[in-house]
Amino acid sequence: MIQIRGQKSQLLRDRKFEFNKMATLRRKSILISLIILIIGVSLVFLAKQSYKVESRAFSALHDSPTPNPTIIVSNAVQETIMDSPDGKMTLKMESQQQGDYVEYSFYTSSKSVPTKQYIFSKKEIVSDSISIPYNTWSPNNSYLFLKESTPVVNDYYVFFASGKNFTDNSQYLDIQELFAQRVTGYTILDVTGWAAPNLLIVNTKANQGERKVSFWFNVASKTFTQLGTYFY
Repeated sequence: MIQIRGQKSQLLRDRKFEFNKMATLRRKSILISLIILIIGVSLVFLAKQSYKVESRAFSALHDSPTPNPTIIVSNAVQETIMDSPDGKMTLKMESQQQGDYVEYSFYTSSKSVPTKQYIFSKKEIVSDSISIPYNTWSPNNSYLFLKESTPVVNDYYVFFASGKNFTDNSQYLDIQELFAQRVTGYTILDVTGWAAPNLLIVNTKANQGERKVSFWFNVASKTFTQLGTYFY
């Protein structure tokens, strides 16, 4: 009888031990599950925060205007050459477009002195231009003139072929400006060329009516003389 009771007690202890063991394992399993859950939630939270930061950074970067550098492409230098009628002098024009502007430079040279002499340079917008007229050289090769074309008005400039200044220290004579100061009632149509070593032919039109009149422009005296004949 005593032996049976002892066996029952031992069986109860074994069952209690097994129960406690299983309870411990269950608690460990629950704890591990909680830890895994917490880690998972934390990772999801961190991932969302990181996405928000990256989204804000990308949005700010996307909304900010990106400055575009201004690239000015320079074209090749173009050369135009006009020899004097006797072939002793040469006028060279160098032009180069840079973006919306064209840089013009002018030089003279001679057979006896081939080194080029600087005359004049100017930067024009592409809608304007400077050109060498066909009759640019005076008969004695002392002077030359250039034509500036714009949508509003054309102008004409007279230079010493040597590059020196005039008596008033000006680099050139502005025919359009001098004509407006000295002559009224007429508008310049064109400057066609030389009538003498110091006389340029200036063709004009009356401001009232259709009458056309030619003038001589005296380079030395800077005066205009009205002519009875219109030079076509």
